[in-house]
Amino acid sequence: MKSVIAYFSHRGYNCVDGKVKYLEKGNTEIVAHMIACVSHLPLFKIEPESNYPDNFYEYLNITQQELANKAYPQLKGYLHDHYDEIYLGFPNYWGTMPRAVFSFLKELDDNNVVIHPFITHDGGDYGSSLTDIKTLCPHATITEPLSLKCTHICTSQHILDTKL
Repeated sequence: MKSVIAYFSHRGYNCVDGKVKYLEKGNTEIVAHMIACVSHLPLFKIEPESNYPDNFYEYLNITQQELANKAYPQLKGYLHDHYDEIYLGFPNYWGTMPRAVFSFLKELDDNNVVIHPFITHDGGDYGSSLTDIKTLCPHATITEPLSLKCTHICTSQHILDTKL
């Protein structure tokens, strides 16, 4: 089986436990790297062509506008090979996944693909993201998501850093 970890993450200022904090790595990126350490799978970072601002509130404003406009932001790159399994990581914004993830999935060859979602959030769980994935990838099998609260991710990263 050919597998990959594809993730979208925002570093810089993020909301963690209801407070805005600066993160060197975004929460979803931390989880993606943890999965990669255990699984030895390659990582693919989903990145929009235009970088988002570090300022958390400006960033939220842009992502909210993208959602309202049902935008499909152009990405820096897409998967060029077919994968049997994709571990798909993203934060929950506005009750679903960021629009950059929509762009990624729209271009994905979803035939015979198993998607394992892992979603980071600050209390919003995964919202409508599973339905949205199924709409964009109707031929894919979507497994039960791993839903991770951001507070637990920061604690887990600290534990992991001290043990390495």
